[in-house]
Amino acid sequence: MTDDSGFCWIDFDNARGSTLLGHVDPGITEAVARAATGVAGSATGWSPYVDTVLERLHALCGGEAVGLFRSGTAALRAAALAVREATGRPLLLSCGYHGYDPMWYPSGTLLEPNADGVVDFYFDLGLLEELLGTPERVASVVVSPDHMHLSPDWYREVRRLCTRAGVVVVADEVKVGLRYGPGLSTAELLAPDVWAVAKGMANGHAVSAVGGPRALLRPLKEVSFTSFFEPTILAAADVTLRRVATGEPQQAVREAGERFLRHARKALADASLPVEIVGDGTFFQFVPASEELEEDFYRAADAEGLLFYEGDNQAVSAAFDDAVLTDAEQRFTRVCDRLSRHAGSGPVSEAARYRVAWNVMDGLREAERDREATEGWLARLLDD
Repeated sequence: MTDDSGFCWIDFDNARGSTLLGHVDPGITEAVARAATGVAGSATGWSPYVDTVLERLHALCGGEAVGLFRSGTAALRAAALAVREATGRPLLLSCGYHGYDPMWYPSGTLLEPNADGVVDFYFDLGLLEELLGTPERVASVVVSPDHMHLSPDWYREVRRLCTRAGVVVVADEVKVGLRYGPGLSTAELLAPDVWAVAKGMANGHAVSAVGGPRALLRPLKEVSFTSFFEPTILAAADVTLRRVATGEPQQAVREAGERFLRHARKALADASLPVEIVGDGTFFQFVPASEELEEDFYRAADAEGLLFYEGDNQAVSAAFDDAVLTDAEQRFTRVCDRLSRHAGSGPVSEAARYRVAWNVMDGLREAERDREATEGWLARLLDD
């Protein structure tokens, strides 16, 4: 990207991971421009695009009922409240980030529900098991997946606990859905009953979706938004979902990201910089040993024109070709050169790993710990 001063950036933010295909993708641009002429219907009512997009979502993610929303935050709220109404149970057990919505803010007291009946277990399986001790009060467990700080076994254990308790699982895949492959990233691991997706669904255009059994989503039947019918948004979703279904963009992203990570890890090691990298080519995160190094790292990246999502997940797009990657590698080497004063200043501590994980997932990374340790980390991180 080139800013108004003429400075060129390489974008690892990509609208918080939304633009899976890259900015101004030709296929999407053409489809959106055509839809804007009115030939694909209007925002007032139904058009063939609605059927096509819903059918594509159903094929990718499943669910007897599929509904569209404007934002991932709205979609997840609607899905969670629909499940609560359908089950008649008061509590929602939550972990992860679910958008800028006060509904999900923790109560301030561990394992106590907030005013909206939400209890946060911060990705801690011990706390979840404790909360599921009264399953008759739990409408659902709502998980926002993270594949950088949690292993596949973590998700399998959540599924086991919820199945044993007879509790509905809701996967909030707004952030990660469809980037890892042609479908939900937790389809096999978590086997969610209800899902929500958004980023990667329309290459940054404002639309999201929920899906699941009719019995659980029936309360949404009367919900209607302009995003159901807006032809330009549906055109973007139609093109994106058609390409996502092939798995080719996700493979391109993963391969480009992995190539960059191989170079980045070597450059960091050659410069003796205490910065770890977690995740893989699809989504990854830098883990500097100190907050001072973290600040200097992102300042140096800015100076070299590497647009990172500061402190959070980095996401390349399918537009990262050989020329872009070569340029990015050279710039990253210069970033490491700028940080020479931090050489050998490590190591990366558990505190740094917990802090960085908290920044991206609003919860605790997977690690061995007892209840006392869990409470200690939560007191420290919540205070921050």
